[in-house]
Amino acid sequence: MAFQTKVAVNGVGNFQISSSIKKFTLIDLGFVTNNAGAYILKRSLQPEQALDQAISLKVVFKKDLGGMKIETVGAAGGPVDVTKRADAKEIEKLMTFFLNEMVDRQVLEQVA
Repeated sequence: MAFQTKVAVNGVGNFQISSSIKKFTLIDLGFVTNNAGAYILKRSLQPEQALDQAISLKVVFKKDLGGMKIETVGAAGGPVDVTKRADAKEIEKLMTFFLNEMVDRQVLEQVA
């Protein structure tokens, strides 16, 4: 998936990068930087499972904060379609919670 300024998250809504985004806010939220300088956050969407075996929400921002990726990934790191799962409602509820926290902290903006 390529970096974008607006991302549609199935079952949750559409999000864009906030004009008020700050690097220190990303770090405060738990983002870590990789060798390329991108900011990465992974949050488990299945708290009853071990972190390395759970489906996770992965949010990545480019080093210059000009683009982002939001996806759900499985234990192997590949994309997962959670809408077809039996526990889809619980997963979407957790995704909504994590993404709303980023909206509250002015990292993301929810758009129509």
